[in-house]
Amino acid sequence: MKTVKGSYILLIALPKQQTITIGSLKAVHFRRGYYAYVGSAMGGIKARLSHHLKRNKRPRWHIDYFLEKASLNDIIIRWSQSKEECNIAQALSRQFDCVPGFGSSDCKCKSHLFFANDEEQMKSTIMSIFKSLANPTTPHSAIIKV
Repeated sequence: MKTVKGSYILLIALPKQQTITIGSLKAVHFRRGYYAYVGSAMGGIKARLSHHLKRNKRPRWHIDYFLEKASLNDIIIRWSQSKEECNIAQALSRQFDCVPGFGSSDCKCKSHLFFANDEEQMKSTIMSIFKSLANPTTPHSAIIKV
């Protein structure tokens, strides 16, 4: 069976502002609202998303610490054979505030976690970005309700 690869965005709600210890970033203050985390799964989307959906896991990535305090609402998947995570993050950085250094320790992006007060605006912007990256030979994207 062929491994399905691509990028994904976790759409997350944080019900109240709070300071959360995020691994090597230490204490980070987060505003109440909606967040989009951009990741890639070139080793397989199914395995990566299974990790993010797991409860009571040992934190490995910045996002694991954040998800201990926040609610994962939706996942948007973009299938691709090439790594597009940083292109997506850079496009989101032009539209939304970010949490500096979050999820981007292995690249040159400012961040891979973005903030908005309006969840629908964030979703709409993400879908527009995905559409702009569309390749006629690649399946587009899907939104998964969590």
